[in-house]
Amino acid sequence: RKIDIKTCKDKALIKFLAKRKITQDIIDYYNIGYTTWDESDWSWRNRIVFPSYNSMGDLNYYVGRSYKDNDTRNKYKNCDADKFQIILHEDKIQWDADIYLVEGAVDCIYHPQALSMLGKALNKKSILYSTLFEKANANIIIVLDGDTTEDEIKRIYKLLDRGRLRGKIKYIRLGTDELPWKDFGEAYEDGGKDSIIKCLRNQKTYTEIDLLI
Repeated sequence: RKIDIKTCKDKALIKFLAKRKITQDIIDYYNIGYTTWDESDWSWRNRIVFPSYNSMGDLNYYVGRSYKDNDTRNKYKNCDADKFQIILHEDKIQWDADIYLVEGAVDCIYHPQALSMLGKALNKKSILYSTLFEKANANIIIVLDGDTTEDEIKRIYKLLDRGRLRGKIKYIRLGTDELPWKDFGEAYEDGGKDSIIKCLRNQKTYTEIDLLI
């Protein structure tokens, strides 16, 4: 069911939304919903649901995130789908503008040009990989979680820095003294749009020598 902050009586859900600074305009833009205790599948009960739609506007993926503090289940519950054949929120992306590659599906809601890799496993078999080479016309900025090693950032950087995308790849390193957050979500929770802007202003590139080391 769709979330309406003004009429929702689930105090735990409202508390979660307030903590994460997820406002009604974000909810409406991404069509965010939630499940209740009445859900037939126990694993999907009491979760905030983040749906994704393809370029035609059809549902192609969704993620459920528990919102109760005392929930002992896995924090996230994904739908059954081949993540290498999914482009999250493709209906929202402007291919002529800069694109931000993030890990988590929920991180996408904090920037309209964010695309989730659903982890760190981007490879040449991913439909996201081929679509970036086909459609992306501006910069691609890699924004992996703060626990990511530099080798992993470089792997994805080198994977993309070729052909028509060569020279258009940048990265943002989270989990540093300057950008202490683990992901876009935590940055937004800490300082809202100002923290996201601070992240975006810290884009960097690797030199050819950097990539060899």
